[in-house]
Amino acid sequence: MSYSFIKFNDEIVDSKIMMELTDLARLLMKKREVTVSVRKYSYYDPVENTFNLSFFWKHRTDITEREGFRYDLLTRYPSAFINDYSQYGSMKDKGVLAQQIFLSLEYYRNRRAAFNSRPLISSFVEKGDAIRVREYSRNAASDAEAFIRSFNIAILERSESMHAFDADFPLVSTSTKDSIRMTSDIISTLSPRISLNTTFQIHDMPFNEISAFNKTTPFRKDAASLEEHIENEEEATHSVDTKTDRDAEDANVLGETGDNASRKSAHGRQNDHNDDVSDYYEGFGRNAGDNQFEDRGRINQHATLNVLRPKIKLSQYKDYQNIYESYNYVAQKVIGDITQILNYKMNAYQTRRTSGKLMKNPAGPLMENSHKLFVKKNTESKEIDAVFTIIIDQSFSMTEHLAGCRNGAIILNNILRSLHIPHRIISYHEDTFEVIKNHYPNNIYEHMDFDRSRYYYPVSLMDLEASGDNRDGLIIRNEMENLVQRSEKDKFIIMFSDGLPSAEQYNQSGIIDTHEAVQEARRSGIQVINMFIDQDNEENTLAAIRNIYDTDTVIVHSAEEIAFALPNLLKRVLTKVLM
Repeated sequence: MSYSFIKFNDEIVDSKIMMELTDLARLLMKKREVTVSVRKYSYYDPVENTFNLSFFWKHRTDITEREGFRYDLLTRYPSAFINDYSQYGSMKDKGVLAQQIFLSLEYYRNRRAAFNSRPLISSFVEKGDAIRVREYSRNAASDAEAFIRSFNIAILERSESMHAFDADFPLVSTSTKDSIRMTSDIISTLSPRISLNTTFQIHDMPFNEISAFNKTTPFRKDAASLEEHIENEEEATHSVDTKTDRDAEDANVLGETGDNASRKSAHGRQNDHNDDVSDYYEGFGRNAGDNQFEDRGRINQHATLNVLRPKIKLSQYKDYQNIYESYNYVAQKVIGDITQILNYKMNAYQTRRTSGKLMKNPAGPLMENSHKLFVKKNTESKEIDAVFTIIIDQSFSMTEHLAGCRNGAIILNNILRSLHIPHRIISYHEDTFEVIKNHYPNNIYEHMDFDRSRYYYPVSLMDLEASGDNRDGLIIRNEMENLVQRSEKDKFIIMFSDGLPSAEQYNQSGIIDTHEAVQEARRSGIQVINMFIDQDNEENTLAAIRNIYDTDTVIVHSAEEIAFALPNLLKRVLTKVLM
């Protein structure tokens, strides 16, 4: 298994671990679109639907990074079910000490719900609890900090109350509303005894964002029924969609049930989304398009797709013809080899059949007392039942590579068109100059569509220019939706890129999102092949690319190699389809 790495605030995190944790979070929280990130503190962000894991677990010798991150998930995952976030706005203007007490009470309530729901978690978190207790036992800079530390040690020791400053303080709340009331009582008890001023934090929560969100889209307020849901969820049977063996093991250990194999795929049905994506044609005005794709995932929820058909300039035909003729001999060799295979299959005979034309010399079957005395000529089609989509990353980092990718796409068109194989050629980028808050426009330039691909040439490729960023997962899903509607048996995506996905609010999660998009395509019967230009890339980047595309990664060291690597790749792919 190859490994990849993601940078979080200049820290390197193994993306294989992040994908495992994403699966585990979705399994535990029953939230298909929840994402996992790494921050200073661990908490579930309900506004962003993101589970944040703590940097505290990195660079330690007493516990592995994977175990530490999993500890955060196992002790906090009930947040999505039992926390009444509609009440959280009342805490946004409180002091740090009050907020820390409130979040500590909510954290304890989460731990208790997790233990009640899955008792085995209790033993899983003992190692992490011991490490946290040692951390909280350090000397405090003030009485308020000492109280927060002692309060959380008592929580980790699973006490029901704590004695401090000549007073007893309860630890167990029954709801978010109860946690708010208990926080007020604790502050009232502490105020005459100690100074309440402190900046020390153990927990965190975006109170301002939650409060603002509540004003427009209130959270559910049925916290009591949600808490009952987490306590009774073991009675239900769930299907678990995971990508790793480790998560399947976690599912069994934590009490998950269900047959993942019985889960029916939603792919292949007619897309019923009703979005606002439109099809643009430069030079011809704005036209209503038929692009029905919509990525409802949180990561791409603010991304939009504009499909444009670039204008073709007459001056470009001569340049296109020069490139076409320069590599025509390479294309013709592949066309000839594949045609030869097709002709052989069409002219081959099947012998010893029970029906058909009588064999010229049936002595062998007769001597064996066999009734299979007939032969039949194969009736293979002259056309290959396949379809291709070629995707070119057009982001700024591809500036020096676009000419090589363009030449490769021209060769592909030559081969596929000659073999009567429908194909689509696009380039894409996120328009960084038009990005604003909650609006990330992405442009797809359609140089060739499926219908025209048997007769025309993608001359508009001559105008390729690098611009913007690359939101790879979004584009792969869009092209996957186009392909699943087609009737061909074998479907392929060939993607040209030179690095990892990177776009607005996409740097941390882009690798995981692209990996998941590739997996979704494969589950839909689409093979995604990455033609990766490895020029001055770090080993971590190469490992990440291999992790995203697995064995379907073709690495070239310069864009000039593409023109010679692609025909061999296509020949192998088509030969496999035919044989």
